[in-house]
Amino acid sequence: MRCLVISPTPTHPQDAGNRQRIHALLRALQGFGHRVEFAFIGREAVDSGALAAMEEAWDALHLIPYDRSAESPGLGETFALDDWFPPDVEAAVAALADAARYDLVLVEYVFLSRALELFPPGTLRVLDTHDVFADRHLRLRALGLPVGFFHTTREEEARGLDRADLVLAIQDDERAVFEAMTRSPVVTLGFLPEAEPLDSGAHEEMRIGYFGSGNPLNGHALTRFMGALDLTALREAGAALHVAGGASRFAGPARPGVVPMGGVGRPEDFYRAVDLVVNPHEGGTGLKIKTVEALAHGRPVIGTAEAFRGLGARAAFHAAPDAAATAEYARRWAREPRFRRDVAVESADLAARYAREVRRQLAPFRSRQALETLIDRPRALLVTDIPFWRESLGNQARIAAMLRLLRAEMDVDTLFLGPTEPEDEARAAAVLGQRGRLISSPGDPEGRQGEPVPRHARLTPFERGHFDAPHFAALEEVLEERRHAAVILEYIRLSYLRHARPAAPLRVLDTHDVMALRVRNFEHFGREHFLRIGLLEELGILDGFEQVLAIQESEHALLHGALPGRSLLLPHALPDLPCPDATRRVRRIVFLGGDSPMNRDGLRWFLDQAWPAVADLGAELHVAGRVCDSFAGSRIPGLVLHGEVEETADFLDAADIGINPVFYGGGLKIKTVEYLCRGIPSVLTEEGAFGLHGGEGRAWLVARSRAEYVAHLRALIRDPLLRRRLGEGAFHYGRARFGPTAARAACRTLAALAGSVRPDAAPHAA
Repeated sequence: MRCLVISPTPTHPQDAGNRQRIHALLRALQGFGHRVEFAFIGREAVDSGALAAMEEAWDALHLIPYDRSAESPGLGETFALDDWFPPDVEAAVAALADAARYDLVLVEYVFLSRALELFPPGTLRVLDTHDVFADRHLRLRALGLPVGFFHTTREEEARGLDRADLVLAIQDDERAVFEAMTRSPVVTLGFLPEAEPLDSGAHEEMRIGYFGSGNPLNGHALTRFMGALDLTALREAGAALHVAGGASRFAGPARPGVVPMGGVGRPEDFYRAVDLVVNPHEGGTGLKIKTVEALAHGRPVIGTAEAFRGLGARAAFHAAPDAAATAEYARRWAREPRFRRDVAVESADLAARYAREVRRQLAPFRSRQALETLIDRPRALLVTDIPFWRESLGNQARIAAMLRLLRAEMDVDTLFLGPTEPEDEARAAAVLGQRGRLISSPGDPEGRQGEPVPRHARLTPFERGHFDAPHFAALEEVLEERRHAAVILEYIRLSYLRHARPAAPLRVLDTHDVMALRVRNFEHFGREHFLRIGLLEELGILDGFEQVLAIQESEHALLHGALPGRSLLLPHALPDLPCPDATRRVRRIVFLGGDSPMNRDGLRWFLDQAWPAVADLGAELHVAGRVCDSFAGSRIPGLVLHGEVEETADFLDAADIGINPVFYGGGLKIKTVEYLCRGIPSVLTEEGAFGLHGGEGRAWLVARSRAEYVAHLRALIRDPLLRRRLGEGAFHYGRARFGPTAARAACRTLAALAGSVRPDAAPHAA
């Protein structure tokens, strides 16, 4: 391909993160055999040496003059989208478009997106965003920092994104923000510096390093980090902090424990000189290039969750809540040889995982055909009767999380079987993104209508008991559009919809649970499940789908054995979160649940049998969700009932210990997954830990009796080191098995299967 890259940022020298990002991407394009021409809009001053280096690096260099004095905000306090694209720049870009035919035009930054409209149809137009600029000034002001650089409104940024055939986000969180703004497809393309891991050097004194420019965000983070570091304790442990780059001015004069290094010739000179790199970044957006650069050079790194955002971190020391917590990890690194080994091993593992992911993300740029496939994505239809947009119950959260993951791979519409209000549609749109739509089938006001059943629908007895004629007709009406390559049904109670015509070529059932096993579990405890189905009938129904989704490993193994090649493990997934300080004094023990019999019975048992034996230690039991309805009016000391909460995240953020005392139910417990992914130390029953393997004792505690429940809780309340160990173990386990990466493989498989068939094709024989 002949590629033109239009950028206000030079590629040489690579002394800033954005320059490194652009240079690496252009080198990758050249590595795929493409011709790369670089149009540099001279917003940044460069010397003759940098111009010569750019001319030598790229197949052609086009220089476009730029006058920064003309930059003024066109929307009062913020910029209009094209305020940084003046007429003389537009004329120069238009001249390039007229002079040659390009296969691909890649524009750096949304404020130059007007350039994409100047190229003729047939040109692949790609926008590399670097950052979210909508309301950027408001976010920086909230941190007490000067604004600087470009910022705009959400509406203006969306208009710029819509100009592209393909939008590149630098990390997944920003991809999700853009998907809610634009109808253009958005993909993540991370950044991998061109660096070789360095050998570990031996220094007399352990060297903790920080490397950054002198911008206010770096100054804010470094100042807070140093304020919490305790230089005396650091020196006693035989370590010192070395600060390099423009950020040295924030380190103050050299003194015992602090070595300001100033500028360094090459980044590798700095990394070779230190044993650990810290990044205590707080606030801001975008991928933190300094974190990626340190990992690429083979250095152990610790930092905040913000510093590792988008990298798929699993360890607590890669997800500290703030700069002060990062300082505590740095002191611990200096004190504990075993912790130093843990940081080194986990950092190397993270670097390898991230490098593989970036190489995969770059692969479609090998050819025009691969990029067109990325743009022309398959479309799926998810059908559910669960109001997923509320995200207050486990099943709602599961479906919403899955939709967010699926929309990264294909376009997803949703048919909701029930009435909706305007506010429901707005909240659903936030989950589906701009490329998905919510369709509502309100059904019959009188309730489920079991007739008429179309002749072609060969229902099993279970399906006949759940058949709803208006919903069936609504699905067939949507399928008549012949837009959807895949239909995904939520829960087996909707399996009767697999008979709808014209059938999508790929029919998928998201099981959530193997219901026949769940029914048996309820019966064992003398309870009746609201669904009644036998295992043979359930497996027979599942055999009518091209793919079935399992939420946890045990059920995936069962389904894989019964349906070889047709079971995918798609676990519940939570976004990247910080790991809290588990050593703080215990104030809140939490339980979160809906108004189900297993939650009611489990909580009642806990309040009767276990809580009286731990309530004297000063903690309160905070309960949220509809399960509170059954305990209204209770006068149990220390019990605080919240009812349904608007934001479950806020409720769990305040938790010190989690409990899940349910003793029947079957299936993966979403509340347990929430505890793990947030690093909340928890005490579970065997049923509360159902579907989890390999983490008992290091990621959670299991109580098999009243005495064990009481003993575990009393130990956790009293022992901060036990809480820290369990919380960090929980966080690592949760991120490894229930982070976005864990669920992404199944989503990509579904998208690949959907992309391999035409929406108007007949389904494969099951």
